Amino acid sequence: MKFKNSMLASVYFAPIILFIAAILTFTVYVFTNRSDMTSALLLLIGFMLLITGILLLTLADKTPLPAKLTELLPIAGSLNLATLLADLGVTSNTIHRHLSDGDYIQINPVSGGVIPSLPAGVTFITTEDWEGVQYHSLAEPLMRQLKSADKLQVPADNQELLATCITEVMKDTLSLAEKVTVDRNDKSVIVTLDGFSLKKTCTYLQGESPKCCTMVGCPVCSLMGAILAEGERCDVQSDSALRNGSTLTVSYSLLKQQ
Repeated sequence: MKFKNSMLASVYFAPIILFIAAILTFTVYVFTNRSDMTSALLLLIGFMLLITGILLLTLADKTPLPAKLTELLPIAGSLNLATLLADLGVTSNTIHRHLSDGDYIQINPVSGGVIPSLPAGVTFITTEDWEGVQYHSLAEPLMRQLKSADKLQVPADNQELLATCITEVMKDTLSLAEKVTVDRNDKSVIVTLDGFSLKKTCTYLQGESPKCCTMVGCPVCSLMGAILAEGERCDVQSDSALRNGSTLTVSYSLLKQQ
């Protein structure tokens, strides 16, 4: 059923149908040609179907904008949020959490200790045992879009599939890297993106302060953190994001309660 729905939603579905109709029309013309008005009309319809199919195929086959024209788009949001938190005196690394209702949030603790269940709709939280800031994950809109388009299915309780999920999303679905490697142990996950396409994003944010990448992060690092938080079923902390040429290495800690 999913294959059928994806096929119907494909931009190539209509052109293919028109090409098939054109072939059938030409076939009927060849075997029934009587050199009269009906045959001429049948030939004309075949050419119209063929030309329309070519037109739709041409319009559907659009080349996306190159990364060099779009990679600076997410910078302002990340930088502004990092600046706001720093002005408030919040300097902790961001923690990614997947909620039971399906939402994705990021948390920046002010005090230490285990992060409790946080009330929805509250940004600045002060309790007897814990203080901190919570906000929607920078990757939440993209996560929802990928899931609604059946481009992302986060596996549960299978670490090999979880690593494969990150690889497929970053490399195949979003084309953000030429090669993706995921190394995991019981306490941390390291994701290496070779041939990372958004180099200017990293350069700009780390040029302002390397802390921006761990205190808030960009939508790319937040996306991987959100996937890990859902798949690991625990809070995930951004520890570092280091770029060396076109290779980006991002480290996360798994904050599983003992």
